[in-house]
Amino acid sequence: MKLYHREYGHGQTKLVILHGILGSSRNWHTVAGELSQHFHVIVPDLRNHGRSPHTKHSIQLMQADVLELLDRLELKPTFLLGHSMGGLVAMKFAFHHPKRLNALIVEDIAPVAFLNTMDDVFDAMKSVELAKVKRREDADDQLLERVKEPSVRQFLLQNLKRQKDGTYDWQCNLPELHRFVQAEERFEPAANEKFTGPTLFVGGERSEHRIDEHQNVISRHLPNSERRTIANAGHWVHVDAIDEFVQTVTGFVKKISESHGDA
Repeated sequence: MKLYHREYGHGQTKLVILHGILGSSRNWHTVAGELSQHFHVIVPDLRNHGRSPHTKHSIQLMQADVLELLDRLELKPTFLLGHSMGGLVAMKFAFHHPKRLNALIVEDIAPVAFLNTMDDVFDAMKSVELAKVKRREDADDQLLERVKEPSVRQFLLQNLKRQKDGTYDWQCNLPELHRFVQAEERFEPAANEKFTGPTLFVGGERSEHRIDEHQNVISRHLPNSERRTIANAGHWVHVDAIDEFVQTVTGFVKKISESHGDA
C-alpha cells in the first residue's frame, strides 16, 4: 500500500517516524520540526489513519507498508522510530528487515501483548452524532460526556474532517481500528524473531505500559537495547516532555551515526 507521508528537513541521516493508533503524521508536526534541525525526517500516515487508504488492519500489513515506503523513497539504511502501535510495527519491521535499519527507537511499548485500554475512547468517538456537528466545538461538547481530559479530546478531534459539503466525518477508519484493538490476536514475537542492531526504548514514568517490567522479553528479542525513562511523562512521551524526548532521540541517532561514520 502507498502511504501518504510528510517530510521535514534535509540531510544524509534519515529518520522515519511511525505514529500510534488514532494518530497521524499531523500529530508529529512539532516534534518532526525539531528533529529536522538535525535529520531528514519522514512521517507517514499508517493505513486507516490520516490521508492513507482504509482497508484491513494488522501489524504484519503495516510493516509491509513501511517496506513499500522505504523502497519508494529509495531510502538506504535508516533510523526507525515508532510510538505505541507504531512501535510494534517498527519492531516487526526490524525483525524481518534488519539490514534496512541503522537503529531502532521504540517509544513506550514493549514486544508483548498490545494493552487495550481504549474501548472507552472508541465508544466515545462512535457515540458522537456527526449529523449534529456543525463545528469542531460541537464534537468536543459531545465527547466531553465520556472523555474528561481536554488533551485527549483534542488528540481525538484531530481525526475529525470537514467534508466538501460542510458535514463532518472521522478521517480514520474507526470500525476497523476498534476491531484491531479488540482482536484476540496479540503481538507476540516468534522465538526466532530478533533484531541485534542498536535499539533505544524511551518510556514515560507515568505510563501504564511500564516497559521496564518487560526487560526479559526485550533482551530476548532486542539484545542490543538500552532504555530511557523520562520523568513526569505518560504514554505520549513526545508530547509530555518534548524537549527531553527530542534531546534523547537526537543524542542516540547522532551516536549511532558517528559510529557508522555518517555524521
